[in-house]
Amino acid sequence: MLLILGLATACFANLFAGETLQLKLVPDRDVVLKGQEVVIKIDLSAIAEKKKSRRTPLNLAVVLDKSGSMTGAKIEKTRQAAMQLVDRLAPDDVFSLVIFSDHAEVLVPAQKVTDKEALKEKIESIEADGSTALYAGVKMGADELSEYLSPRRINRIILLSDGLANVGPSSPGQLRRLGGDLAERGISVTTIGVGDDYNEDLMAALAEASDANYYYVQDTEKLPGIFAKELGEMQSVAARDVRIEIICPEGVRPLGFIGRPEKFAGQQAAVNLSQFTTGQSRYLFLRCLVDGDQPEVAHVKVNYTDELNGGNVVIADDVAKVRFSDDQSDSDKSVNGAVVAEKELVLTAVAKDAALAEADAGNYQKAAQILAAQGNVLGQSYAAAPAAVQYQLRGEMDNISSFTNQFENGQYDSASRKVMQAQSWNTRNAK
Repeated sequence: MLLILGLATACFANLFAGETLQLKLVPDRDVVLKGQEVVIKIDLSAIAEKKKSRRTPLNLAVVLDKSGSMTGAKIEKTRQAAMQLVDRLAPDDVFSLVIFSDHAEVLVPAQKVTDKEALKEKIESIEADGSTALYAGVKMGADELSEYLSPRRINRIILLSDGLANVGPSSPGQLRRLGGDLAERGISVTTIGVGDDYNEDLMAALAEASDANYYYVQDTEKLPGIFAKELGEMQSVAARDVRIEIICPEGVRPLGFIGRPEKFAGQQAAVNLSQFTTGQSRYLFLRCLVDGDQPEVAHVKVNYTDELNGGNVVIADDVAKVRFSDDQSDSDKSVNGAVVAEKELVLTAVAKDAALAEADAGNYQKAAQILAAQGNVLGQSYAAAPAAVQYQLRGEMDNISSFTNQFENGQYDSASRKVMQAQSWNTRNAK
């Protein structure tokens, strides 16, 4: 993603050669009036060019829905994907397999990957029947991870389901709390929703709370590729256990993060991210109201485990600064078109969530109005954006136009809801 650095004083100290995570703080405008809002883009990117001397071993639990709705191509492709995943694991990796329908059971207890053929025989034996005890399956998967749970391993659950959780806890809030609890233990949960009958809010909440990945799969033929992608990411982790701490000085009122749930306690907030793969960029947008007269807006410190340099804990920090003026035109001239456009892309995800809430309540015209208004804002930011961001804006404007037309015509179904919700999730989580 193309970035324009607005201040000569901005964060060059964090870009020295060899550092795995690079931190940039870029305001959406360099010059502000007292009492004006400024948005700071907190950008973290992992270097792409350095190869790891060793791969961090995995502690992986695959949790598979084998309820009756998985019969046929779904269970067949799921078995195929899981077996291909096993083929790509290393002897030092730990693998376990949990299946669930009316209840959850451990099909493969946590073990080193020494006999791949035996593991694949277990996978091949899975047949579809019963209901969907999803919560119990995730809990059991976490229990299997516990035996080998270690900060020296990547501890991950891959959950696949095609249906509504109908045995045990089944609300998005309950699954979000479970995801948060697991994240505190160093476990992340990637969720894969198959077809159009699962609860996307539940699956997305679980993945978001543990900072993993969420996939919506319409075509079961894509399942092996998704499993391969997930494994590839785990095998190329550059940094993990990433904690971003933000402190705003007196005279600055933090208003929160755009599209993220983390809150400020007074002048401080923290955001935890599970990992970065080589070459990956992720970002936050921090809204602040500048009431004072000091140039510092936010101090950002990042702690992470550097997997490219022996697993050492590394700290990077920087301070976002602005200049002051009494002239609105000075402020307007200092606007960073790239950051404004990128901010609006995240606000588009927020607008999609709001539109979905209205559509769920049957207010299709209100949903269409929300999207149309945000489409207009995207159009206004288009001219000042760099070419790379313009491409994203154009795609999102076309996308919003399509959804707006669907709402206006009352063409709101499970598939279109899942597509929009997945788009919003990926944008808000910078995936």
